[in-house]
Amino acid sequence: MACSVQDEVHLVNCFPARVNNTHAHVGLATDGDADRIGAVDANGNFIDPHHIMALSLQYLFEKRGWRGAVVKTVSTTLMLNRLAKKYNLPLYETSVGFDGIADLMMTRDVLIGGEESGGISIKGHIPEGDGVLMGLLLLEVMAHAHAPLHELIMNLQQEVGPTYYKRDDIKLDKPVPKSEMVERLANSAPNTINNEHVVSIQTTDGIKFIMADDSWLLIRPSGTEPVLRVYVESEDEAAVKNILAVGRDMAGKSTTVT
Repeated sequence: MACSVQDEVHLVNCFPARVNNTHAHVGLATDGDADRIGAVDANGNFIDPHHIMALSLQYLFEKRGWRGAVVKTVSTTLMLNRLAKKYNLPLYETSVGFDGIADLMMTRDVLIGGEESGGISIKGHIPEGDGVLMGLLLLEVMAHAHAPLHELIMNLQQEVGPTYYKRDDIKLDKPVPKSEMVERLANSAPNTINNEHVVSIQTTDGIKFIMADDSWLLIRPSGTEPVLRVYVESEDEAAVKNILAVGRDMAGKSTTVT
């Protein structure tokens, strides 16, 4: 079954019931102009673009024998880093938005490029997110494996996980200059977050703190609305909640939050 939706909340609310009611093996969703992809498995679990992109990379490398670079935005899962390292593929990390991905797809030999919002494209296709193409590729992955989507996700998590991811959007009184926010947070950067040492700080887009256990926290202003976005990924679900709380507190100290 397929369905067009406008946001993740609608997808999560709409799809599980429709998949269950129709006894579908999978539900596929795009946004209004079909450049982003999301899915629901047969058990009604939302499958985010992080897992779709990681499954696609795994399949294209191992089953189709494709090679090339992996391009991801700063807010996209470390599962891609781990797969790229395993396959000895170059990996590039860009600002949020598909423009930076597209630039590299047009100038480098890129196998797959994508972002956490669901815009993904692959080698030999247009340098733009294509939800329809990625939905078809996901069906191919399932058909080739003769396995349900939840089983493929479980296997992926065993290989390059576990990973838990969360994003929180904080409304602002007014847009905040990115450079100003980054400078404030960089000047007051903590040595540890959630009892893990901060081993790296990146400012590709906003500010990203990477911890010794591979957990990371990204804080960046939206480029389209007065919202501050806080992203977290960790191997532990409880740690995600804790780090997200730290991120919200840091964000609150860096600007005026409503």
